[in-house]
Amino acid sequence: MADFDLKALLPFYQQVAIWKYGGSLDFDLLEKSLEPVRRGEEAFSYRHLETLKKDNLFPAWWKLPEMQEEELEVLKWAFKNPGPRDSELVQKLFEIFKNIEILSCLLRVICPQHYGIYSAPVENLLSIKAETPVKKYLIYLENLTELQEEYGLARIADVDMAIFALCCLLNEQYIRQNPDFRQVYLDYLEHPNLVKKISARNALRNVRQENIYYLDLAESFLETDPEIAGILAGKELESLVNYLRKNEKTKSGHKSYKSLNMPEKLEELALKKVFTDQVKEDLRSWWDTRNDCVHLNLAEASKAQLQELKSRVCEMITGLSELKKRLSS
Repeated sequence: MADFDLKALLPFYQQVAIWKYGGSLDFDLLEKSLEPVRRGEEAFSYRHLETLKKDNLFPAWWKLPEMQEEELEVLKWAFKNPGPRDSELVQKLFEIFKNIEILSCLLRVICPQHYGIYSAPVENLLSIKAETPVKKYLIYLENLTELQEEYGLARIADVDMAIFALCCLLNEQYIRQNPDFRQVYLDYLEHPNLVKKISARNALRNVRQENIYYLDLAESFLETDPEIAGILAGKELESLVNYLRKNEKTKSGHKSYKSLNMPEKLEELALKKVFTDQVKEDLRSWWDTRNDCVHLNLAEASKAQLQELKSRVCEMITGLSELKKRLSS
């Protein structure tokens, strides 16, 4: 079985768009009509917006805000050979159009070499999150550039169309069951690939920014991935035990401690009355849970085993949280 190839979806973009939405924008016509703007042969004007509005499917998805010709004066030559990921241009367009999807569509038809259309399906697929719509779009363009280099697509717009086709494939059962797409769908599911890596990276970056502590991170993963949740909670346990040892060393005046494994560290701290024997046993039990998470073979684990692991990890997270509160009070 071949590895997943995003490029293989590009030829199917038009067909998928017809099945999903009844059609697509006439990109060939729009690109040709707006090419003089990109070349600097024509100043951008309301007439060019009218060209976009007259496309049969544009009104079905977007509504341009009412504006006067003079409001577009600042954009007259703004589209002349724009570079990739031009943050100043994107911000300027957002201030005028107030809609990231509309401005991304405009950039895509004027400069398909460097721009694609931002939409909810691609945002969800790649787990994009940022403080503003402009920042989200710029992250999307960075992701598209990375995928372009990996899969050898000619333009950013081509990557965008392939990603959109993948979204439809993943979201609609009637599309992925079509024989033409079945194999590429299976290749995506069964093989590591850059689309998955980018999505995971974006999601984890957001989670790490929003959850400062390992326990908070662990809770974020508990429902969907108890294995990862247990490993993260184990990091919290390890940090807590090492902190208690360091604190005890400072109080006692010892300059150093010999290296110990986790059970030995727990025994040492209990002997020094840093915590009770019951706490020692709780921590040892939670450390066993952490070890099971590290060594679990998810592919061979039964549903009952996964449910039992989830219950143990939940108990571990709750117990560690309560213990930290008691120790800090």
